[in-house]
Amino acid sequence: MIKIVYCGYRKWSFDILKNLVDAQNERNFRILSIVTAKEKESNFTFPGIKTLEINPPDIGKGEVYEKLKLLNPDLFLFYGWSWMVPKNILALAKCVCLHPSPLPRYRGGSPLQHQIIKDEQKSAVTLFYISEGLDSGDILIQKPFSLDGELSDIFKRIANIGTSATLELFDKIDKGSLRVIPQDDSKATIYKRRKPEESEIKMEYFKKKTAVELHNFIKALQDPYPNAYVVCKDKKRLYILKTRVEK
Repeated sequence: MIKIVYCGYRKWSFDILKNLVDAQNERNFRILSIVTAKEKESNFTFPGIKTLEINPPDIGKGEVYEKLKLLNPDLFLFYGWSWMVPKNILALAKCVCLHPSPLPRYRGGSPLQHQIIKDEQKSAVTLFYISEGLDSGDILIQKPFSLDGELSDIFKRIANIGTSATLELFDKIDKGSLRVIPQDDSKATIYKRRKPEESEIKMEYFKKKTAVELHNFIKALQDPYPNAYVVCKDKKRLYILKTRVEK
């Protein structure tokens, strides 16, 4: 039996968690506990599973750490988690992260937004072991998905593929057939987490950028991210949530 602690706060992460909770009675794994942030996109609660609502940087500190240590898990799943995992948590059990990019490309923050803004057509759900480096651990499973459609469509794909990839991971662990792939650091690209003020569409963009480039910029910043906006004459922000490019 694989004993799991699930850590996340994003809506797509909750959707994967729900699928795993539904599947666990027919599979050889159990979710012992859920760790989430105080500010989260879904409720992250299920009957019979204890939820720890924490300040995420405190996951390796004090009472929170002691509670996790007592659970003695086999795996931590960090899915939709935006904070570094401290060394003492890495020492408790193997820690797996879901990163929505074809690692080693697009390591770091806001990977999905950066890919869309750069007009990438395909991405990947990558499951990897967390190490002390930034998204640099060994790859466990990597499955491609399309970046077509609105951001909500992309999140659904991530949730569906993330679920199937995780169940595949559990099966491989259970059968002793898991093989890891070290990342090629020479092919790595690293990006910083986007800031809310970077969502502004400046007037000069309309002369410097193509319609597709602006469309991608707006699409990448749909909910739940800080939406794209222009500052108008009255200094108020006009938010632009959806666009269509002339064919």
